[in-house]
Amino acid sequence: MKIYWFIGVFLLTVGQSRAQTYSLQALKDMLLQNNGQLIAQKYQIAASDALVVQEKLWSNPTLSISEVNLWKNGTSETLPYLFGKYGRQQQVAVELEQLIETAGKRKKRISLKSLERKDALLDYEELLRELQFELDEAYWSYMAVSRKESLVDSIVNLYQNLENQYKRQSDLNNIPKSDYLRIQAALINFEKDRVELYADKNNWLTKIKVLTQNETIENLQIEQSEVPLNLSQKIPLDIEHQLLDQNIGYQKQINERDKAKQQLLIEKAERTPNLTFQLSYDRGGNIMRDFVGAGVSMDLPIWNRNKGNIKAAESMAKHAESQRNVLLSQLKGQLKDLQYQVALYEVTLLKSKNIASEERKAMIANYQKHLQKKQITLLEFIDFIEAYQETETGIVDMTLAYQMAHAQLQYLTGQKF
Repeated sequence: MKIYWFIGVFLLTVGQSRAQTYSLQALKDMLLQNNGQLIAQKYQIAASDALVVQEKLWSNPTLSISEVNLWKNGTSETLPYLFGKYGRQQQVAVELEQLIETAGKRKKRISLKSLERKDALLDYEELLRELQFELDEAYWSYMAVSRKESLVDSIVNLYQNLENQYKRQSDLNNIPKSDYLRIQAALINFEKDRVELYADKNNWLTKIKVLTQNETIENLQIEQSEVPLNLSQKIPLDIEHQLLDQNIGYQKQINERDKAKQQLLIEKAERTPNLTFQLSYDRGGNIMRDFVGAGVSMDLPIWNRNKGNIKAAESMAKHAESQRNVLLSQLKGQLKDLQYQVALYEVTLLKSKNIASEERKAMIANYQKHLQKKQITLLEFIDFIEAYQETETGIVDMTLAYQMAHAQLQYLTGQKF
């Protein structure tokens, strides 16, 4: 009895593993968890965080020890011992220096590093959206190829049956040999199409596996989804506002402009000299045996007032602002084009829906009956089948383009609708 119990558990486990299916959302969840590119980009964010922390640190003070005599000569004075019986003729000078940056240079550099950290965050978000869009494209293209494959399979089955019938009739000399050869040629062409579709389907499946880092996904595990024909109604009325708030390319360009402005502030601050405070101790090197003094030093901004760097930073800031305006115009144009495409595809697909796919399939059965009754010629039948395939394939391609235009709108705005 035990062996039957083990066999039952094994079959149940295998059945469950094979029954597991993956929706588009499940595939996106796997991409977010497993994709190596996203994981690597997170390290860039961590590195940017560390650079912000580093920029917040003050400059280290400088300690210098000098004027230490290694021997004495006849002019040396007698001094108190330093420690024990050592140091009666020992001279030494110690100086401690601390750089103090003026005009808020340190805070301005921290702000610049924070903007660079934002770049890393935007890069991660951009990569995530690009990968999600690639997954959308792979998934819906896989669906489209699967539908084309089913279509061609049905036509191949039809022609295989006709080939058997025409071969028998040709062998009996009831029909011309040329009719049998025409059927055979048409069958070979559709079988070639099926092989190409099979290869294309596997290519999209491989891309899904790579994006999700899941090599165990098989054809039967991808959930079939239908594209709703009301996507235009889901587009928000304030989509242009969302575009400006959420588009990664636009946000990155704004960040570039802000970085250029921040760099300009830094270059202007560099006109103000920094201060270096000094605290020194001199033993036996001055009129006092133990001298303690304080001082300050600074550059005199006579020859170099950082004019060149300021001018260059001003030009870069103007360039970044100009690029932002250009990108804004391009995004608005792209947004309108995609909205128009979605609306146009939707109208055309709704028109094609008036003649249901089942009705078109029924027409094939009717044509096949007419062919058998010799009410139409073989060439007319073959022309109809080719036209039927072309129509069905066109609808599948248009549906894919319709879905991808909607997906690209979501990619541009960073919103799901």
